Amino acid sequence: MKIKEIYPILIITLTMSLIISFCFSQEKAIYAFAGIFAEEPAQIDDSAGDEKTRETAARITKAKLTLIESQHHNEDKGEEVLKEPEAVSRSGFRFSQAMDMVATAYDLSYESCGKYPDHPEYGITASGTKAEPGTVAVDPDVIPLGTKLYIASTDGSPDYGFATALDTGSAIKGYRIDLFMEDKQDAMNFGRRQVKVYILD
Repeated sequence: MKIKEIYPILIITLTMSLIISFCFSQEKAIYAFAGIFAEEPAQIDDSAGDEKTRETAARITKAKLTLIESQHHNEDKGEEVLKEPEAVSRSGFRFSQAMDMVATAYDLSYESCGKYPDHPEYGITASGTKAEPGTVAVDPDVIPLGTKLYIASTDGSPDYGFATALDTGSAIKGYRIDLFMEDKQDAMNFGRRQVKVYILD
């Protein structure tokens, strides 16, 4: 066979080899991508010694690890965000703690405070302020003096509302609270009730 007749056969053979090699490389790359989305490592046959395919697979694996690390970081960040806020909102105010307490009411009568109007400390709270609506007596070991509060009714009656812990009382110990009222009859009618006390921010 003449040399000129061999050339076309060699060219065709070489072309077919290149096409087969290219297709084989593409198939391996596609398989690698499929492995990522299945979250399974791609099994790439390196026996062919295709350096370019190995580099591509390495970049894909690195990208996958980066994506997983980013997802874990975002999940951890989300958990921290959920734990961060301590205050809760209720009816237009924010509070850090809520306590169930037994409430009574007091006024400036001698029966209630043990002092007559001519007493130098008549109407004066343990904090040194004048008793007025919104003043409440507490146990300082439970609620520190000066704490801002919201007193909510639990029986359907109107809330006492916003208040400040400014006073104390010999009978006010533990989870008890005494609400100041200007009118003696209102204080007597209040009696003893269960209330929800919110510690405001």
